[in-house]
Amino acid sequence: MTFYTYMVRKHIKEDSPMGDLAKDMREDRDRFPRNGTVKLSGWHDSILNYLYDCGACSGCIDAFEEAWKEYAKWLKSKSSKVLSQP
Repeated sequence: MTFYTYMVRKHIKEDSPMGDLAKDMREDRDRFPRNGTVKLSGWHDSILNYLYDCGACSGCIDAFEEAWKEYAKWLKSKSSKVLSQP
């Protein structure tokens, strides 16, 4: 699952900074960078640069950093479960 899909599914209904980010991402769905699910390397920086280029405020950047950590942790736990299955 891409970061975009993760955010929209998990946070879109929240009244929180991550919910605001998810809503902004959905509004910009045609341009927002979409990472591949296999290789995360470099995508954090690509999305962060995109946010800076769009003039994102510090609160948005903080929400992104928190959300990215959550997403990476979720992906890691998901891949651990797949690898541990017989």
